[in-house]
Amino acid sequence: MEELTLSELAATVASHLKRHGIEVVVVGGSAITAHVPDVYTSMDIDFAVTTGIDRRKISKALRGLGFNEQGRVYANPATIYVLDFVANIYIDQRAITDYVDLRTAAGTFRVYRLEDAIADRVAAFIHWSDSESLDVAERTVAATKERTSWDLIETALSQIEILDADAVARMDLARTRLRAAMESV
Repeated sequence: MEELTLSELAATVASHLKRHGIEVVVVGGSAITAHVPDVYTSMDIDFAVTTGIDRRKISKALRGLGFNEQGRVYANPATIYVLDFVANIYIDQRAITDYVDLRTAAGTFRVYRLEDAIADRVAAFIHWSDSESLDVAERTVAATKERTSWDLIETALSQIEILDADAVARMDLARTRLRAAMESV
């Protein structure tokens, strides 16, 4: 396991969990890493469980791969990555139901669409003033502008809930920076 990339480990874990009746989708910052590993390296793999979260069942299944519960995450000394599980698949207040399958040498796993992964990082910036998340979203747009469109990104961004003037200002800044990244040479 020590030689596996984040995506290969995600595929290994997702396949193993599926054999135990647990369906997962990679979300959060690890979704960015899955799409563009050169842009951002998450040290945890965020899994959203689509079949109903049952920590006991997850723990039992993961022990078969050498992962043990350490607080809220699962760790295995054979890998640098820890696993984190969430019950719902949301970006901001919007349920996500469309995913893509990414193929690796270790198998296939489901992950947020690229545009939703970008919107997830922007939502972290807007709601928690997490400037690193905006930087990651900006670098992701610049690195993937050949395989996405501003319209798809804007559609995902438009569904983020904006509740106050500070959030409006942060969204304006995010849109400006992402559009500039999309148009950069």
